[in-house]
Amino acid sequence: MKRVWTLTSFFTRDLFRSLVGIVPLALALAFGSIAFEYGMDQPQFITVGGVGIGAICLLTTLLLASRANRASSYLLVARLHRRSELFGAMVLGSLGITAVLAVLIATANVLTGRLDLDFPSVLWIVPTWLVLWLLAASLALPLSALVGRNGSHLVGYALLTILLVVNDQKERLATRGVEWLVRGVNTVLWPVTTLLSRASAGIHDRTYWLSLAMTLAYAGLLFALAALLFRDKDLLWPE
Repeated sequence: MKRVWTLTSFFTRDLFRSLVGIVPLALALAFGSIAFEYGMDQPQFITVGGVGIGAICLLTTLLLASRANRASSYLLVARLHRRSELFGAMVLGSLGITAVLAVLIATANVLTGRLDLDFPSVLWIVPTWLVLWLLAASLALPLSALVGRNGSHLVGYALLTILLVVNDQKERLATRGVEWLVRGVNTVLWPVTTLLSRASAGIHDRTYWLSLAMTLAYAGLLFALAALLFRDKDLLWPE
């Protein structure tokens, strides 16, 4: 565990010592300014903020992976007992960065009167968002070039794009005779959509906990997939 924390500290500092470290900060500033322009209540904050800040978490993990995908980092990887320790460090780093940005976004908008939060019910955001961020960070791992083999990460981007487009256009697709595709996408996204809808409604019943557990299972599967792809990847020669 000590190696993971050391790697987390190293890659986090390395990210913010480079110009790309501006990207998460700029995205957080843009999201905090635009999304809250007309004000937001707590249910909106849980859903809109969860998705928006989750996207920042995903991008932050991709940036950390890009910093690790350099020849200067290969010596570190070679000294690890398990390569998955590298992924653990990147996930922890992205979670830490995302948490700081989320607190800054929420605090700034509460102080400016553009966000209304109710205490102590707002504390339910913590487990909800933490699981969503874990999913976002784990999803970023197989999407990164660090893990990808022969462009496999591009296939992941294609599948993710199809999933999001179908979900956005599901009403139109349902009227065109492809209900099976819409049902499939709804089934895949059910844990995340249910988790957000239950949390925003303030309902924390068995369905909430089931969706939270399934979302966490998704994150675990994606992390395991990335570890499997990266376990014996040759880092010395381009593929």
